[in-house]
Amino acid sequence: MFKTHFTRKNFIAISLVFFYLLMVLFSAVALDGNNPFFVKNNPIQLLAASLFPLNDLEGRVVKGVPAGSLQAYFLIILFVIYILLCVSSIIYEVRLAKYYDEKPTSKKWLLTYGVTFLVCGALWIGISMVSQISDKPYPYYIGTSFIFLGEAIVIGLLLFLILGSIVLNACFLVVNLKNIDKPFKFFDGSKVEQKELEEEETEEARAKAQGQLAESFGESSNPTSVSGAVTSAGASSNGASISEDSSPLKEKERVFPGLCSIDYLNMAPNNDVFDDSLSLSEIATRFRNYLAKEEGLYYSLLSIREFISAFAASRLIILEGLSGTGKSSLARYFSEFIGEKSFFEAVQATWRDRTSILGYYNDFSRTYNETEFLKRLYEFGYKKEHVNIMVLDELNISRVEYYFADFLSILEYPEDEWKIKIMQFPYDFDAPLHLQDGILQIPNNTFFIGTANKDESTYTITDKVYDRAITLDFDDRNEPFEVSGESSPISLSFTRLESLFEEAIAKKNNQLTIDDYNTFKKLTDFTYDTFDLTFGNRILHQIQLFVPAFVATGGTKEEALDFMFAEKVISKLEGRFEDYILQGLLDLKALLKKTYGEGSFQETNRRIARLIKKL
Repeated sequence: MFKTHFTRKNFIAISLVFFYLLMVLFSAVALDGNNPFFVKNNPIQLLAASLFPLNDLEGRVVKGVPAGSLQAYFLIILFVIYILLCVSSIIYEVRLAKYYDEKPTSKKWLLTYGVTFLVCGALWIGISMVSQISDKPYPYYIGTSFIFLGEAIVIGLLLFLILGSIVLNACFLVVNLKNIDKPFKFFDGSKVEQKELEEEETEEARAKAQGQLAESFGESSNPTSVSGAVTSAGASSNGASISEDSSPLKEKERVFPGLCSIDYLNMAPNNDVFDDSLSLSEIATRFRNYLAKEEGLYYSLLSIREFISAFAASRLIILEGLSGTGKSSLARYFSEFIGEKSFFEAVQATWRDRTSILGYYNDFSRTYNETEFLKRLYEFGYKKEHVNIMVLDELNISRVEYYFADFLSILEYPEDEWKIKIMQFPYDFDAPLHLQDGILQIPNNTFFIGTANKDESTYTITDKVYDRAITLDFDDRNEPFEVSGESSPISLSFTRLESLFEEAIAKKNNQLTIDDYNTFKKLTDFTYDTFDLTFGNRILHQIQLFVPAFVATGGTKEEALDFMFAEKVISKLEGRFEDYILQGLLDLKALLKKTYGEGSFQETNRRIARLIKKL
C-alpha cells in the first residue's frame, strides 16, 4: 500500500500547534497594550500583571525597558516560526520512518528527532540574539524580551485551552443535536451484532466440517465418555459408549481429532504381558518355521537372520526385489509372529514432500489433516513396550528422498533428538499431550520397512537412502522344506528385543577382532582404489552393530561381512560399464579367494558373476 508522507492526523496536529502559536502572538500583542488593537489595562494585561507582578504596569516597563519593544516582537515571531518548523519536521520524519517500514521509536530515528530539535533551537537562539542588537548597549533588551516571551507563552496556553474547550463543546453540541433522536453509542452496534452472527455461523460450519473429518477417520464427531472423560475426537472401535454433552469442543479437538482420541483412549496404563524367554537364534529359527507352517512362505535361514539382524543396525530396512517374491509378507508376518500388527502405507506416485505422510494444516477448515501414518507414530508414543513396524509399500514409486527426507536426517541423531516439527502453534494453544510446541517425538520402538520393486514404473533409490538403510535383496525363489521344531507365534516386547541386541553387541566373541578388520580392509581398499567406491564411517558403524547381532542369530562373522559388502559396496557397481570394471571385478574375485578362501563370500561372488555377465 502507498504510504503518504503526511496524513490527515498529521495536518490536524500541525494545525493545533499553529493555532497555539497564534494564541502566543495574540497574547504578546495584548500584553503590550501600546498598539491600535489593545488599550492599556486590558483584561489580558491585567491577568498577566496578577500572575507576573512587575515593577511598573504602565506600558509593561521592566526596569525602565519597554516590554513591547521591536526586539521583543522579533524574539516572539522567530519563536513561532521555529517551533512550527520543528514540529512539522519531526512529524515528517516520523512518517518517513513508517514509509520505509522502520520503527519510529528506534534509536536511529530518536537521534534524528533530537538533532532536528537542537538545530531548530540553535537557529532560533542564534538569530534571536542577533535581533536584540540596537542603539542601546547590547544586553539592554535581552532580559525584558525573554520575560515578555515567557508571559506570552503562558497566557497563550491558557487562551488555547479555553478556546479549545469552547470549540470542542460546540462541536459536541452540534453532533448531539443532529442525532438527538438516535440512541447514544460509542460505536455502531449493528456492526458488532453482525460480527457476532458471522462468528456463530462460522462456528457451526466448523463443527459440521469437523464431523465430516472425524467420519473420514472412521470416528464419530460426538463427544465420547472414556474413563469419565468427555472427548470430542470420536468413539473408538472398541465399543466405547457415546453420550450427549453440551459442553463446547476444545480447540485442540477441532484441530487434531484423531490425536486427541488417541490421548483419551490411552489414559489408562497398559498392562500387557510378553513372553521374553527366547534368544535371537531361537527367534530366527522359530520365525522361519512359522512362515513355512502357518503361512506357506519359505525363506532361507540366512535371509531370516539377515532380516532380524537388520533391526539392530538401522531403523530403516529396505526389502528389494521383483514383484511377488514375498517382501511385504515378510514384514507383515514378522509383526504377527511377535504379537503385533504392522502398519502398511501404500506410497503414491504423487507424493512430493513430508505432507504426504505427516499431513498438513488446512486454513479453510482450520483443522489439521491427520494422516494414518501420523496417528500411528503418535499412538506408539504410548505403547513403549510394543514394537512398531511401519511399512512403506512400494516406497520407490515416488522419490524417497523427497517425502521421507526429514526421517532420513532425524534417524541419524541420538534417540532423544528424534523430534519432528508438525506445525507452529499459537502461544496459548492447548496441544495434544504428545505434541507439545507442535513437535512430535518419534518413538524409539519404531522401525520403518520399505518394500521396493525393480521395474520401469519406479524410481532408482539413491545412495543417500541406501547408505542409511539395511537392504535385503529378494531375487530368487526359495524351495519348500519340511518344518521341524516349534513354529507358534510369540509375544516379544521392544525392551526385550533391544536388550537382546545390546547383549549380542556387547559379547566379545560376536565382535570383529582387529585381524577381522584388517582382513576386511583389504577388500575395501581394493574397491576404493579400483572402482573409487568409498566406505564411510556410517557403513562401518552399521557393520559393528549388524555382525554381532547376526552371529547371535546363529550365523557367522564371514556371512555377515559377505552380506554387508555385497549390499553396501558391490551393489553400487550396478549400471556402470566403464572399460576397467570387468577386469576390476575379475581381480576382486581373485582377491576374495586369496583372502577368505574358496567358497567364501558366496553372496558377493554371486553379485560379481551377475555383473560380469551383464558386461
